[in-house]
Amino acid sequence: MDGGCKGNKPIDWATDEMYEKEIEKYIDQGLNSLEFIAKCRTAKRNFKRRKNLDDKYIKTYHIDSKEGLLIFLIEMKNYYLRKNKLPETEVKKYDELIAKVSFIVLEKINPAISAYDWMQGGVKNRNIYNAALERDKKSEIGKMFRNALLNFDKAVNSFLNDSIEFDDMENYLKKLKITGDVYDYSDGEYREGCCYLKISNPEICSTTYYRKLNWFTFKLMYKLGDNQYFNVLHYFSQTGNFESDKGKVIAIDYSGSNTISKIDIRYNITNGKAGENYKEKTTATQEQISFVYNELLRATKYASSITIENMKKKTNNKQLALNKGGNKLWNL
Repeated sequence: MDGGCKGNKPIDWATDEMYEKEIEKYIDQGLNSLEFIAKCRTAKRNFKRRKNLDDKYIKTYHIDSKEGLLIFLIEMKNYYLRKNKLPETEVKKYDELIAKVSFIVLEKINPAISAYDWMQGGVKNRNIYNAALERDKKSEIGKMFRNALLNFDKAVNSFLNDSIEFDDMENYLKKLKITGDVYDYSDGEYREGCCYLKISNPEICSTTYYRKLNWFTFKLMYKLGDNQYFNVLHYFSQTGNFESDKGKVIAIDYSGSNTISKIDIRYNITNGKAGENYKEKTTATQEQISFVYNELLRATKYASSITIENMKKKTNNKQLALNKGGNKLWNL
């Protein structure tokens, strides 16, 4: 059924044995294209008129999310319950089941690994990254950005935030979607622990956290309006089109066909340079630095409104500690 569009109707993609045999017969008749299409349309109309649903089936169906797979399995189980004249019990279990699946995904990803901890893990860029952090400590601007970036990172990946108590996952998954995966390769492009984690309210916002071989990324994509998007990235990388792209970078991007003022700026905290993507950067002006800093604070508020505000427990603000014993910041 392809699974590519919400508007797809199963009956339009279904078939039965009689329809399949008719199509095979037409293939062997040496018809031209127009004749073949006309006969296929007639066969499809006849197929839809046949009332016996038990004889109809879908040959293939594309499922690309755990939510879609779970819904499919629940519907299949309910179908067989109906066939056996038993009560349908599975739909009401969806919230509980999707929480269990998401819990397993999070345990596999271990999203509580910070950017700093990840970069200490034996990668070749560790010394470069640590040197950049040391430079941050030596200037007031560096300290300001360091603190702002920590808050942004915790808003994008709220599982890094050990100062809040999380609600039960079954509750906040009614408002959010959590997806992710790990890439456990010891050589090549990945190393053990590489992952991505996405937290989203599909209608408004998504945040994404990446851990790759020698770098990391925290990303916000926020929908300001119809075809208006506010995108912010915090990443560390030693690759890029220009030497000025390497280091700790904050990228601000306003995009979309209805965006009034399209903005594209990358500020490299490591070397103090700024400019548009895919262009050589020059020494950042005070105006550029102030703009990026204020946009970063704004992005943190947007991200928090989707992640932390929806995921934290409303009735109790006591602090949870993520200790060595394994207290989880994600609860079933």
